[in-house]
Amino acid sequence: MKIKLFIGIFILLISQFINANEIKWQDSLEDAKELAVEFKKPIILFLESRRCYYCPIMKEKTFTNKKVIELINKNFIPLILDNGTGAESDVEGTGYAPERLTTSMTPAIYFMGPNEEKLNRKGKKHMLIYGMWKANEMVDWLKDAKRKFDKMYGDKYAK
Repeated sequence: MKIKLFIGIFILLISQFINANEIKWQDSLEDAKELAVEFKKPIILFLESRRCYYCPIMKEKTFTNKKVIELINKNFIPLILDNGTGAESDVEGTGYAPERLTTSMTPAIYFMGPNEEKLNRKGKKHMLIYGMWKANEMVDWLKDAKRKFDKMYGDKYAK
């Protein structure tokens, strides 16, 4: 597990310098949590499913926007997981979401702290957004999530 974490950290650091024009998605919740603790960053979790019409569009359009890439790579640990269960779970190159995080619709995007802390003050729910978002809208969501993380957990994860 330590070797896998070291490799993940190494890849993340190198990718920020070599190829800053794409998001380096993690495909394991546990690995993403370890990296988030190590780098003191919140997690952005993109849930996709094979039946989702908008998931590939977001991956091709929204998540390829320079500003979105920059904000995610600088401020978050990006994680992509398959929302499907059982026979539905076959999105290639994607890990599987634990049942507690699966949703009734995709695309779905969670923002959470390194240990799955919630970023909403009201209730006990995660900061979760559903649907297709354009790049300029995603930029606003990213800034809001980072602001909430800093306000709620800044002291705990101060660098």
